Amino acid sequence: MTTQLNRLPRRMAALLAVTALSLGAAACSSSSDDKASGGSSSAASSDGSTSGKGAAAGSDSSSSSASGNSGSGGTAAGSGTKAPESSSTGGGKGAASGSSAGSRCHTADLKAAFATGGDAVPDMKTENQTQASVAFTNISKRTCTLTGFPGVDMVGNQASDDTWSLARSSKPVTTIPLSPGGTTDFTITLGATTQTGSGTFQPGLVRITPPNEKGQFALKWPFGGAVTKQDGATHPATFVNPIGS
Repeated sequence: MTTQLNRLPRRMAALLAVTALSLGAAACSSSSDDKASGGSSSAASSDGSTSGKGAAAGSDSSSSSASGNSGSGGTAAGSGTKAPESSSTGGGKGAASGSSAGSRCHTADLKAAFATGGDAVPDMKTENQTQASVAFTNISKRTCTLTGFPGVDMVGNQASDDTWSLARSSKPVTTIPLSPGGTTDFTITLGATTQTGSGTFQPGLVRITPPNEKGQFALKWPFGGAVTKQDGATHPATFVNPIGS
């Protein structure tokens, strides 16, 4: 499979639009859609997506119990630990730890959403690798930082799918400061397939855990399609990349 990585300009355009939407939403303090519920032990759920270029399918931030298999996100804990196809030895293990607890972005400081505008949509009608982008927007009144790998658990639509905790790439991590209203993102590399049935996984819900946190966002998968099921593989074609990549 060949990785479709030449998407930075399109992702940046989508993120700018997500930021504009989030800034407008943050001005309405009475809207529950613009508040992440709870702290590190709570989770946010999603009811759907919005349309248009640069729009995002994301969490409505309503409170629910955290669930999924990833435990907590971050550089030392979170989604799977197997090194994906593009990884070097060691995968994401041993990556730099996050910033100090006082400046780290907590789940309650953030809003999460899939970028769904125009060319930001992954091509799920292919036998090649493609990418989905997830944006984090700082909805708090303070500047905070994100570092490392989010936890990503995909819950499948098929009875045989169960929950798949994604492995991490070996890409280097960076620290991203987020001022109030600021947005950054990370990508999920997907081993898309046009096949159906046995050996495939159809995403239905994606649980996102910010780095070093336990509270999750539950986002509905808005893109349809399927990926090759490789939840037990040493080098899966579907994996998560660090914040800012």
